Amino acid sequence: MAHHDVSRILIEQGSSCDVMYQELFEKLWLKREDLSSYEGTDLQGFNVSTIRPWGLINLPVTFESKES
Repeated sequence: MAHHDVSRILIEQGSSCDVMYQELFEKLWLKREDLSSYEGTDLQGFNVSTIRPWGLINLPVTFESKES
């Protein structure tokens, strides 16, 4: 998320799968070439529909504390 200021982020540690939706993917100026291939099975949603992920990506994150 280099060169992007993020004011809020949800850190959810209980999920077995982290999903980035296309809108966020595009806002972070990521490209399909940034993805590693995904060899797993399709993901199944709550509404029983399935979707094939585009791929995998590792995003380095740095946290900074600012005291007011």
